[in-house]
Amino acid sequence: MNAPTGTKSAPHAIDSAITWGIAAVAVFALLRAVRLAWLCDDSFISIRYAENFADGLGLVYNAGEYVEGYTNFLWTLMLAGAAAIGASPVIAARYLGVLFYAALAWVLVAQSKRFAGASAAPFFPIAAALVLVSDDFHVWATGGLETMLFTYLATHGLLLTRSSGYRPPRPALAGLLLAALVATRPDGLLFAAAGGLSYWIPAAQLSVRERRQHALWTALPVAAVVAVGIPMKLAYYGEIFPTAFYSKSVLRPYASQGLTYLGLYLVKSWYLPLVLAGLFVFRRRVAAAASGAARRDAIFFAGAAAVFAAYVVEVGGDFMFARRLLPATPLVFLAIERWLAPVEPRRLRFGVAAAVLVGAALPAPLYGGDSVRGISGVFDERRAYPPETIAGRARQGAAVRDALAGTPVRAAFEGGMCVFGYYSELPYLVEVTGLTQYSLAKRPLAERGRIGHEKAPDAEWFAENRIHLLFKRDLPPLKPSQNPAAIDEIRFDDLARAQILHYEDAVMDPLRDRPDVHFVPIEVAILRAAEQMVQAPLPAAERIYDQLDRYYFRTAGARGEDAARTLRAILHRKRVQRRR
Repeated sequence: MNAPTGTKSAPHAIDSAITWGIAAVAVFALLRAVRLAWLCDDSFISIRYAENFADGLGLVYNAGEYVEGYTNFLWTLMLAGAAAIGASPVIAARYLGVLFYAALAWVLVAQSKRFAGASAAPFFPIAAALVLVSDDFHVWATGGLETMLFTYLATHGLLLTRSSGYRPPRPALAGLLLAALVATRPDGLLFAAAGGLSYWIPAAQLSVRERRQHALWTALPVAAVVAVGIPMKLAYYGEIFPTAFYSKSVLRPYASQGLTYLGLYLVKSWYLPLVLAGLFVFRRRVAAAASGAARRDAIFFAGAAAVFAAYVVEVGGDFMFARRLLPATPLVFLAIERWLAPVEPRRLRFGVAAAVLVGAALPAPLYGGDSVRGISGVFDERRAYPPETIAGRARQGAAVRDALAGTPVRAAFEGGMCVFGYYSELPYLVEVTGLTQYSLAKRPLAERGRIGHEKAPDAEWFAENRIHLLFKRDLPPLKPSQNPAAIDEIRFDDLARAQILHYEDAVMDPLRDRPDVHFVPIEVAILRAAEQMVQAPLPAAERIYDQLDRYYFRTAGARGEDAARTLRAILHRKRVQRRR
């Protein structure tokens, strides 16, 4: 019997209620993402690259030094575009990801409607709902990195390979999105390969010829990006892979750490293992209810997610909790949606969905309180960079920038100080874990540790690269110096301190008259050394001289030679006395 005129049918009313519910959850999710908006330390590497590119210096970290120290080419270009039109790339990095988070949710809702229309099943957007209620998506909607752009491109690109009809524009559009994915991050090739294979597990009936045609439409844009990108990288950087490929030792498996990374994610998202276990236990009942298209979709989504997760495990995951696994998570949600959508009775289906959503909205408090502690080298990165930390690093950078402006300083900074590096605006900077230097990133790996923080320079590397100052990661206000007389320490008020690795007059002389900069002038250091050498036995005196020789004399020219001559005379007298 037809529904009475002027009233809604029950299914239509339910679909309408679900649509309004999803809209309300989306508003909440986007507002929470904006409220949590933050920037991680590594994002300031991409921001410096973007600003240099917008300023005409090239896609470089240091002018004239061609190193691919970012892994998010397309994202960096977007930030450069913001800088080029006069917008702040810092603000763009903070909020641009929210747009892609919204786009991800929209695509998932639209796909659920298409699934419903294709199978005459009710509208059931559980994947979109899970993305919108999940804490990790709220956190990584910002962060300053390409995480949400990458996740959106992977999800939308693969969804287009599952669309009904398969008209040429859809496979071609899928190829364009997957090509953009590869241009965003190299590991997008895994999803791009899955996109090509998708047509061989089709949702609709396709002939072998059609499968080949659609796979070709999807593969061509990806192949074009690879074919153009590799020669361009070789010509510009002299390398195919970015520094992170080497600094994280991608070719050296670290599955034990990767399993820890995955395990932590599943502990926090405790509902996911339960849902997947339930689907496995009741697989026959679920499979009997699902259409062939739904089963094939679920198998494809789950398989693509599993392959990417296996890659993340193999390379050791990351030190940033959840970030590397998020791109695969919407595919897991889609697999769950496709398995549950046809389950009858409807009350059971919606009951299971409600339970899953409640579980997603109540993650385990893995990183509780305000602690920034890590678990097995994996950190809740947002807690490590609250606004006051970012502000402190910015003040450090500004103080150092003002003091060292116009000097030929070559500086390095310890890990976790990319914010400082950006705001210091120093012309030559080195991040010591190898993110901005191939020579550091490619150093031999002695032992496995915290992913991305296993490489470090030694005294020889600093000397070969003529690094003057190594900035320490202490946050302001600094504690009083434990050894104010140390000749190798420089302090910028109570804001920043550095180790003087190589004293150069052109760098240090302009700082002598600044009341906010404190260090031991070289003539005082030499006078103290002379006094110590006179009192010390010959071996100790030789060590004192060798230290000053590396620290100053070797590159100080005539000015250093005069002082060195005095100290060498002390050594000569001691050697003569010893022979007597």
